[in-house]
Amino acid sequence: MALITSPNNRYVKLARSLQDRSWREKRGLYLIEGIHLLEEALQAGTSLEVVLHSPRIFTTSRGEKLVAGLQRAGYQCLAVTEELMAGISTTMTPPGIVAVAPMQAKNLAELLAVTSPLHSPPLFIIAAGIQDPGNLGTIWRTALGAGATGLILTRGCVDPYNPKVVRSAMGATFRLPVAGGVEPALLARKLQDAGLKLVVADVGAPLTLWQVDLRPPLALIVGSENHGPGPELLAAATERVGIPLVGPVDSLNAAVAAALLLYEALRQRQGV
Repeated sequence: MALITSPNNRYVKLARSLQDRSWREKRGLYLIEGIHLLEEALQAGTSLEVVLHSPRIFTTSRGEKLVAGLQRAGYQCLAVTEELMAGISTTMTPPGIVAVAPMQAKNLAELLAVTSPLHSPPLFIIAAGIQDPGNLGTIWRTALGAGATGLILTRGCVDPYNPKVVRSAMGATFRLPVAGGVEPALLARKLQDAGLKLVVADVGAPLTLWQVDLRPPLALIVGSENHGPGPELLAAATERVGIPLVGPVDSLNAAVAAALLLYEALRQRQGV
């Protein structure tokens, strides 16, 4: 297999450009990095434009197996030098394999129309103004684990295809659909029009999360730790719920709050 050595190679230049959000959005592409995420992408049948790997990937049997599997699946796999991989990767220790993939984001109408036996009744998680990549990735992963229908991001959230978000989501990017950049006022109207109960996490809420019925078609809304869910979503809420805090803290991490809400909804829906 020929080894790409030039930084001017079109695939190398493309991959490097995707470190920047504006180029990701312009091209509709993003980066998937590392053995674990590429294994998840392969298993999920994710579309990949190109896979770039360096000699390091062949130092483990797991890496060899991954590249062989990607090739068998028909993906274009190209070898690059370790120096080029270091320039492409967004991590301090380049993983030896990176892929360029098309974004799979849906618009809001498409996402609200998603139906399946697993998602009946529907359960959406709304990230309102979440700006920390690790928090958003963790919410995405947790939502997939809890059987959510989809993830919706309000305008002002961190880019869902930020490399740190993709890494934190641990493969949920490929399996749980997302719609992003939605204005809160429009989102509130569309959720209500879809017949969803809007439950907003709010520190000052009169009810706790287990005092509210989370079995109907549902949108769970979690805001940023600094600014909360915002006035539009608070005003539109069917219910505002709080999470009891016994110790001397004034709030919980947004991803933790989302996890508690999602799994309380799952518990109620399973009749536990």
